[in-house]
Amino acid sequence: MIFGVLNMQFSAKMEYRPGPLHRSPCGVGSQAARPSAADNPLRSTKHPIEQAVRGIGVKWVHTLTRTYDVATMRDLLKEALTTAVKGPKVIIAQSECMLNKQRRERPRMRRRMEGGERVVRERFGVDPDTCTGDHSCIRLSGCPSLTLAPNPDPLRREPVTKVINSCVGCGLCGEVAHAAVLCPSFYRASIIANPARWDRLKEKMRTAVIGFLQRRLDRGATVFG
Repeated sequence: MIFGVLNMQFSAKMEYRPGPLHRSPCGVGSQAARPSAADNPLRSTKHPIEQAVRGIGVKWVHTLTRTYDVATMRDLLKEALTTAVKGPKVIIAQSECMLNKQRRERPRMRRRMEGGERVVRERFGVDPDTCTGDHSCIRLSGCPSLTLAPNPDPLRREPVTKVINSCVGCGLCGEVAHAAVLCPSFYRASIIANPARWDRLKEKMRTAVIGFLQRRLDRGATVFG
């Protein structure tokens, strides 16, 4: 028997706020419980879940600290199903909820950018020329930042997948696509605010090399045609 423990570092189905009582969307007062990783003057905290599980006698326990790593989670499930270890198997998926993390990080990044600091943000996208219009990435990940866009190829009718601006950069869509060997159309881009001199130099070099290769490819296609 396999058990999964999900630890997002704050209470589920409640918006985490440091304040006491607040009104929930349904109009009923509720209080968001403090996460087990936070300091709490009323109880002892920061105890690893894995130690608690081993303390009750479970021998096969694994903790995954990056829950968006689909390939590693898949391999852990395979190992749990095929291991010779007797008794229950426990997989602990432990990482902060990406939405909660963005609520904390975005104001901090905004202040750094306004202060002139170099800030690197990760964004994911889909190459419309490579996307086949299968949409397995949307069906398997369920990410609300994945939507449909018109196909740039006039010979194909299927709409392609598009990543909209609400993307928080968790990478789950690409992880799902690559782990399931679906398609190579996902890419990751680094957006640099207030780039340094070295960043500008690298950008010029990349633009020159890519432009040279593209012109060479266009000349070859013209001669072939």
